Amino acid sequence: MAEECGARVIWLAPYSPDFSPIELMWSKIKTAMRAAKARTREELERALTAALALVTASDCRGWFTHCGYQVTSNRN
Repeated sequence: MAEECGARVIWLAPYSPDFSPIELMWSKIKTAMRAAKARTREELERALTAALALVTASDCRGWFTHCGYQVTSNRN
């Protein structure tokens, strides 16, 4: 069914934090959040927005590659 839609099935390894790019992303966000030392809701919201903005497309490609996933671009 996936191939009929033009998609390719990629079987993933059993879960391990060592092979999970999202763990690396959260690590970067948590580091920025700790550094912000937000103590009010408003400070926390600003810190979270700033921390999320630190995650780049290059970071994501690097994290997926680091975890052993093949990364290809869908851009035309």
